[in-house]
Amino acid sequence: MVGIESIKKAIRETVSISLQPARSNAEQVLTSETIAAGNVKDFVISDTNGYSAVVLTVKASYDASATAGVRIRWLYSPDGTNFDSEDAAEAEGQYNDLTFDSNSTKIETVLIPIFQPYVKVQVVNLDTSYPVTVDVWKTLLR
Repeated sequence: MVGIESIKKAIRETVSISLQPARSNAEQVLTSETIAAGNVKDFVISDTNGYSAVVLTVKASYDASATAGVRIRWLYSPDGTNFDSEDAAEAEGQYNDLTFDSNSTKIETVLIPIFQPYVKVQVVNLDTSYPVTVDVWKTLLR
């Protein structure tokens, strides 16, 4: 017969295991992607079930004459088709401007909460005269 203390111990271990944070393996979603002056490159994250946040690591290489950096903006969708509008996302603060220095490469990590099953990430080149080259990795966080 199983005693009450054994049952309590099993419950504590089960709860402890299920509450531990977990991360997916990092996946590179953009590799040496050149984004023209003033343009945007986007991708959709759809494998969010069971996760609460997306962690993006962004590497941006800037031209020697660049005068502006990169913005990471995120838009939510319940169905993968109807996403937040860009102006609404900006009004809600759903963006992060990365650190910037011309003629340099910067790497920065951005945390994005998952509020809907689909998250569109936009990498915006804020420089209207020069391209930027980016690499982006995503990791999902429970």
